[in-house]
Amino acid sequence: METIKRRERDAILQSLQAGLAPRQGLHLIQVGRKDEVQAVLKDLERIEEGGSAFRIVVGRFGCGKSFFLNLVRSLTLQKRMVSDFGRTKLAGRGNRRIVEAGLRRARTGRGRGSGISRSRR
Repeated sequence: METIKRRERDAILQSLQAGLAPRQGLHLIQVGRKDEVQAVLKDLERIEEGGSAFRIVVGRFGCGKSFFLNLVRSLTLQKRMVSDFGRTKLAGRGNRRIVEAGLRRARTGRGRGSGISRSRR
């Protein structure tokens, strides 16, 4: 069994008590996302080999989207990679236009960078 540092434990508990997804120690409390985590690990391996990957995380309020993205962020850091996730809230019938516009900006380099890239260290 893994020993948890007191500081890490306190940070996790404070985040959970505030109703937020903790930024550290996610692997200690993550449950039921085995398939999703395996898919992301495969994506990271593909990126390390020079490939690419694209994922969209969608779900209702409180279903664990932020938690999952923070978990992915910690996995990328463990592999000495850099991650940055653009967050867009979608509402109403304009969802498709919003997503397509964001993808066009990302492709042309006119928007904020988002996604995962290899660290050049």
